[in-house]
Parts: sequence; C-alpha cells; structure tokens
Amino acid sequence: VYMFKYDSTHGHFRGTVKAENGKLVINGNPITIFQERDPSNIKWGDAGAEYVVESTGVFTTMDKAG
Repeated sequence: VYMFKYDSTHGHFRGTVKAENGKLVINGNPITIFQERDPSNIKWGDAGAEYVVESTGVFTTMDKAG
C-alpha cells in the first residue's frame, strides 16, 4: 500500500489505497494479489484473473516462463 501511495517516480497518489480482506483496494477497486513463488500453484480461473502482472524478474526468458 505504501509503495502505491508514495511512488518514487510518479510521486504521491491522490486517490485512495488500502489493504482490505487480503486485497489491494485502489479507488474502491479490489485487486487480488498473491505471494506465490510458483505461478502454476495459483488457480487463475478461481481468481477471475483478466490480467496478470509478474514483477519478480524471475521469468525473463520464454524458457523460464514455461
């Protein structure tokens, strides 16, 4: 939450950002977040994922991405 509120590149976010019921909520929009090393362990269909952002830097090649 802190990193969204106070981004070093974009500055202070003027909207609302909070954590609620295990989700990140930005301007009232809940976003499911995961802390899972292996993305194949996540049930993407159950999560209702429309977009997935992978930002660990682990999957930098097609071979690593599987």
